[in-house]
Amino acid sequence: MVGGDVSVAGRHLPDLPMNEIHADLKPGDYWKIIDVSNGKPRLSQFPSNLTGTCWYVVAPMSYGFAVGRLEKHTVREHEDGTISVRPGDGSSNSILITGHHEEKWHGYIEHGVWREC
Repeated sequence: MVGGDVSVAGRHLPDLPMNEIHADLKPGDYWKIIDVSNGKPRLSQFPSNLTGTCWYVVAPMSYGFAVGRLEKHTVREHEDGTISVRPGDGSSNSILITGHHEEKWHGYIEHGVWREC
């Protein structure tokens, strides 16, 4: 795992429909999921998601990365295009992604920068 004192700056990639991913992924990347029927952001049905948007994220792992989907989380998009997933912003809101060999990444994103708990 990436150590708790290590941070990874992500990139905001162009939005894509569900089940599509970008070809050149890097740890920390993120993009909004769009609805193919109308081209608008996919809306979450979970009450813990206060913004209603759904995102794909690429969690930094010691072996590279793992892709996860945020539908229950409150993801705040800032004017500069970065995102934040903060503690106490909706639910506990921490991100937990399990990758290869059961490796886990657990933490938050602040203005596009990933930090482990």
